Amino acid sequence: MKHIIKILIGAAIIAGICYGLNTFREKKLSEPEPEIIRPVRTVTLQGNNETFTRKYFGTVQGGKRADLSFRVSGTLKNIYVEKGASVKKGTLLATLDPRDFNTRISQAQSALSQAQAQYKNAEADFKRYENLYKQRVIAKAQYDTYKTQVDVTKSAVNSASANVKSARDALRDTELRAPFDGVIADRTVENFQDVTAKQTIFILQDLSALEIVFNIPDNDVLTAPIPQVRSLRDLQKHSSLFAMNARFEAMPDRVFPLTLKEIATQATAANTYPVTAVMPQQEDLRALPGMAVTVELNFIGNNQLEQQKTANKFFIPSTAILNQGDKNFIWKFENGKVTKIPVNVGTLQNDSSVEINGKDLHGGDVIVTAGVYFLREGQHVRLLEE
Repeated sequence: MKHIIKILIGAAIIAGICYGLNTFREKKLSEPEPEIIRPVRTVTLQGNNETFTRKYFGTVQGGKRADLSFRVSGTLKNIYVEKGASVKKGTLLATLDPRDFNTRISQAQSALSQAQAQYKNAEADFKRYENLYKQRVIAKAQYDTYKTQVDVTKSAVNSASANVKSARDALRDTELRAPFDGVIADRTVENFQDVTAKQTIFILQDLSALEIVFNIPDNDVLTAPIPQVRSLRDLQKHSSLFAMNARFEAMPDRVFPLTLKEIATQATAANTYPVTAVMPQQEDLRALPGMAVTVELNFIGNNQLEQQKTANKFFIPSTAILNQGDKNFIWKFENGKVTKIPVNVGTLQNDSSVEINGKDLHGGDVIVTAGVYFLREGQHVRLLEE
């Protein structure tokens, strides 16, 4: 009897276990599997006014610049200005020791006096022999000899006079003066130092108007939406197509408008094209030569017609395009999900970006750029952290 009871209890336990397992399995099957949140890489479409905005690193320089040097060699005797000094046109900046130059003037004047005396004697002899020749007392050969002597001594006087003038000019060249109003940006020598002709002594810059110099890469030159220009006049004519501003790191909230001055058509060794822009000096800005500045160049910033032409037109990586048959789409990320947007695809650029446009595209839209064939409409995704 006890044996039968044990068998019944064991059977009940087994049945209970089986029932529990079956119930658990049915419950698991009825529960939906959790959705996998796929990480995606994205890019943000720039607004219409920013489609062709670029930033470049530039430096400040004076509107006028001159490396000042003496025209003669000598020893510095006096330096009258220091670095950073403001000077007016004609201000005496430095002088050389004039002793050697005064000596040369004395020597030149002595040579001139000697030449003048010889010319005076030759002229007196010629007049005497000229009368004798007219009286047919002497031959023409003698007359010609004395006439030639007058011409030779007269040439010697002219040469000696030129030497005196040159020596006096050299003495004046021992003074170095400012050719225009400006600021002494740098001084390269010390007083009492021997210097040579054309050796830079001061660097003078006019800061009433500043110039910003920066370089544009050749790729931007090729893709910038501005007309072809053949001369500086054409460039200035079309410069209204774009806006150009400068920002200083110490004053990030202020923008300083720039005006295009010139752009080189010969590339540097780094395949960039130097550009010079003009910025009026600001009363409340202490901008000095050599300061770093960021140039923001918006190639369509000042032209409403160009902005209209580029409405809903953007450049994105080619990997963002989803091709299905003869139609093209992109995935737009919004509120944690992706939505398929139809687009028209333009030309492929050198940097592997592609031009797209579509009525449902706007500046600021976030677009998926990788794995577009593994997504589905309305799928939840998360942005991949860089």
